[in-house]
Amino acid sequence: MGKVMAVMRWLFGFFYVYVGGSWFIHWMLGKPWVVPEETPPARTLTLALSASGIVDPLIAATCLVGGLLLLIRRTAPLGIVVLFPLVAGIFLFHLLLNDNAPWGTFHIAWLLLLAWWHRGAYRPLWTYGVERAT
Repeated sequence: MGKVMAVMRWLFGFFYVYVGGSWFIHWMLGKPWVVPEETPPARTLTLALSASGIVDPLIAATCLVGGLLLLIRRTAPLGIVVLFPLVAGIFLFHLLLNDNAPWGTFHIAWLLLLAWWHRGAYRPLWTYGVERAT
């Protein structure tokens, strides 16, 4: 099961590295980013966020950093934490605005599966005991 989860982690990580990296490559070449078909409310939000000039690079950087962190087992829990707000936004965007719930559900389910697999790394966040210094 460990090898299957490693492959799942790598696929998810490489997907986000690709998305973040390809956005930056399009930006450096001055070419427009390809936007999939969207409903009118989703398109309105996408255009407004893109027009700000800060959201797209921030999303691309989050994808790139989170994806790279997922590729290394030691930093995978941090990669999950970095990607979670973005993936939650993707889930809500597709569920509420874009009428494409399966795509958003797929992303958040995959991330939650990875988070569950690495749940031991988060245990110290919820353990309130203080160790005695020796």
